[in-house]
Amino acid sequence: MKINKINRIYILSFLFTLHISISAYINSTFLTKIISEQYVGLLYTIASIITVVILSQSTRLLKHFGNRKFILWLLFINMLSLGVLITSASPKLIALSFVSILTTNTLVFLCIDIFIEHFGNPLTIGKNRGIYLTIVNIAWMLSPLITAILITQEGGYTTIYIVALITVILMTLGLLFFIKDFKDKKYVRKPFLDTYVYLKKNKHMLAITIINFILQFFFVWMVIYTPLYLYRHMGFGWDQIGVMFTIMLAPFVMFSLPVGILIDKYHIKKRTFLYWGFAIMSIFTFIIPFISTKNVALWALILFMTRVGASITQATSEIYFFTHVGEEDTHLLGLYRDMAPVAYIIAPVFATLSFMFIPFKYLYIVLSIILLTGFYYISHLKHNHENRISN
Repeated sequence: MKINKINRIYILSFLFTLHISISAYINSTFLTKIISEQYVGLLYTIASIITVVILSQSTRLLKHFGNRKFILWLLFINMLSLGVLITSASPKLIALSFVSILTTNTLVFLCIDIFIEHFGNPLTIGKNRGIYLTIVNIAWMLSPLITAILITQEGGYTTIYIVALITVILMTLGLLFFIKDFKDKKYVRKPFLDTYVYLKKNKHMLAITIINFILQFFFVWMVIYTPLYLYRHMGFGWDQIGVMFTIMLAPFVMFSLPVGILIDKYHIKKRTFLYWGFAIMSIFTFIIPFISTKNVALWALILFMTRVGASITQATSEIYFFTHVGEEDTHLLGLYRDMAPVAYIIAPVFATLSFMFIPFKYLYIVLSIILLTGFYYISHLKHNHENRISN
């Protein structure tokens, strides 16, 4: 039963990720209809502040609602917000709906983490997370082509958000009919001070959390500013961008599961994978502003290589973290997932300030330097391969 149920969670995760990914790379250009491109990132920042506040109360909310009921409420709010985004012409309502969608997206993934930890085999964490990451990244890889096709149709952006709404409806129906008898464990609620003390004592857990933040910072920067750079500054069409982004995202499908198996079966050191991942990300991100040609193949190759590094880093960091926590450790799960919205708070503000001093394209040099800080935190991780420990 557990194998069947975790497979169902994988399928539902694919649907939800597809709903996010088909609009992720056009959101920033869509929002330029209601706000200047220099300030697009600030909407992400507002959404992220709200998300962090809610995540800080995640244990309380999960205790009250339970994971299944909580995720269903989040999905309902998400669907309602998409409906408003599709039908409204009001800039204020569009902005409000967009913020609501971003907020609920992150919270849904926290609930998915709990389902995977509940139904997964604790002896094969690397494989469990590898399969999960591979499946959700297939959605990310397919989405640019789907987006490129949909945006050329009548309706453009509206058509994309309609398809996103359909996929999240399908996920909601799947949860209602196929995940009925989930039983919550006792969620551990700890004051922030206790969590701080734990992280201060277990410096390797603080280090992996910061590594996750740096990775999320990279993702935020790329998701918001790369479509703008390619479309508005380099002059690529969405048909070309769709092809480039599909190739770019392929490493997440190619490397997530193999990394998990190598860690589980052959006990390859996670630190080694992380060093390689950050090095590759930083080098190829640094190259981006020096490419002046509109050669699609060259751009696809450079972007592909940045994601080779990111995919190795993502898989390894997820495996390391979930080796040390359980589904009941919502204070740590919440903090770890906080890193995505925190990155959405800090990265756009940092980029907005950078615009005052440097041209758009040199944002990538700044990003490559930030990525190098990951090497310091990798050195604080434990060397050995070990099973989950009690917190």
